Amino acid sequence: MSFQTLPRTVAMFGSTGGTGIAALKHALANGSHVNALVRTPAKLSDLLAEYPNTLHLTQADMSSLPDIKRTLIDPLTKNAVPFIISSLGMNAVQSGIKLKFEGSHTLCYDGALAIVNALQELQNEGLVPFQPRIVLLSTTGISKMGRDVPVVMLPMYNWMLQIPHEDKEKMESLMIYGAGRDRRWVMIRPSFLVENPAKGLAAIRSSCEVPGLSKKEQEPVAMGYAISKEDVGQWIVERLVKEDGVKFDNKMVSLT
Repeated sequence: MSFQTLPRTVAMFGSTGGTGIAALKHALANGSHVNALVRTPAKLSDLLAEYPNTLHLTQADMSSLPDIKRTLIDPLTKNAVPFIISSLGMNAVQSGIKLKFEGSHTLCYDGALAIVNALQELQNEGLVPFQPRIVLLSTTGISKMGRDVPVVMLPMYNWMLQIPHEDKEKMESLMIYGAGRDRRWVMIRPSFLVENPAKGLAAIRSSCEVPGLSKKEQEPVAMGYAISKEDVGQWIVERLVKEDGVKFDNKMVSLT
């Protein structure tokens, strides 16, 4: 099966909430098979009942390399899936005037590394005939090319969101300079994520940052205050799974 052949199979990590479940719903609605690694399958019971033949669940977490490898295998080809979407992110709870982040503070980095390591093992076993596209949910506010969020949002980004942003930075560095540097990836940098209803693809503005180019060589950044999780999930599936998406490979894509 070539990279472009349909139906397309997607492996998903972090698919039970927010952007992840939005992407999951769009992928299934578009006819894709989806392998999802989840800690609590009951959260997806309604979708499993609706898509019993195309939604495949593995109950595990990102510490289980064998289960990650299993999730990365396409049930149609028995080789690695062509698309991987990771929307892992920390859970925040209000603690006074600050946010407290539960669980691991290196969740996104560790998750990306686990995916890369699992892919390498599959490659060593001869099960990766082409490079899958790895889509990773990052964030605005961490670009080294200058400000990419409105000035009024800088205090929140620099103070309240410092911990998850450090994790996202490490994840990006892993893919650009570290173990993921030879992989095919797309880093999604949405503006502040909200639960608002989707506005649709036509309302989404995007721009790309290319590693290795100078600030002057980068295209003007698409800057905004917020974007709905629904819109980001749909954009990922439409532009990077359903469509060719090659122009976004190995770039950081800002969405607002």
